[in-house]
Amino acid sequence: MMPLYPTFEDLKVDEIINHQNQKLMGLPPVTYSPVTGCIGLDQTNFRYDEFGQLVPGPVSSPVVRNVPSQPIPNEVAQIQPALFASTDSNAIQKSSGDSAEIRHGIRRIVLCKDSNGKVGVQLISVNNGIFISFVRNQSPAALGGLRFGDQVLAICDHVLAGLSSSKAMRLIGKAAQNNVVFLVRDRPLERTVVVNKNSSGSLGITVEHGMITAIVKDSSAARNGVLTNHHIVEVDGQNVLGLKDKQLVALLRQRGASVRLTLLPHGVYRHLVRHLWNSQLRYEMDRSIPEA
Repeated sequence: MMPLYPTFEDLKVDEIINHQNQKLMGLPPVTYSPVTGCIGLDQTNFRYDEFGQLVPGPVSSPVVRNVPSQPIPNEVAQIQPALFASTDSNAIQKSSGDSAEIRHGIRRIVLCKDSNGKVGVQLISVNNGIFISFVRNQSPAALGGLRFGDQVLAICDHVLAGLSSSKAMRLIGKAAQNNVVFLVRDRPLERTVVVNKNSSGSLGITVEHGMITAIVKDSSAARNGVLTNHHIVEVDGQNVLGLKDKQLVALLRQRGASVRLTLLPHGVYRHLVRHLWNSQLRYEMDRSIPEA
């Protein structure tokens, strides 16, 4: 999975610095590789221009004003990127770890279309934002790590705020065959709760049609803040939407003493899946576990 960034601007500034480094060092373009986690970042050195693009802002340092137009020697190029860096190595926090954990950060994913020109997602508009409502198994989207409930902030540099889902889907259709770029916020409408089983292997919840309808008093679920009228979206990072209750219960029993549940309020869930067939959820939804 690609690194996560706290804000859209952090990701874009990281791209700018990475591009600058490659240009200054005279290296050919390479696959995108974040650098700001190593050098730190001061966003005050960047601004939005009149076209809404994030660009390096004016820097008062005379070194910057006198940057030569000729190729820069390697020894100078190696330190030049620090002009846009701060001494705080934690300026950008890029998360890693458990793939089931929701970190609400932003990641960049580049997909290639399949032979039919598809990437394998369906999108839906929620409160002027665009969200992923379906990821087809074995599709480019599934292999790239897109997940149900992810918010898509931009497609190929087109910001999606305020767009309809149909317009967002058209952007995918217009994108190059091998370069469909998604900027995605990690599942902002969902939350994860770790629940421990009791001596009999129970989590202390009752599930009907994938939704938690009751919680046992004094159970781990009750003590950890699990709520009723919430759908179980994932179990330890694996999507379980559309599974029959017997299948879901069996899966929960197979897990270890602690289980991480990804939960989504019923009202939000119904909105996200309202254009999907039950067969899509049950038989076609991606159930792979993304890499951490």
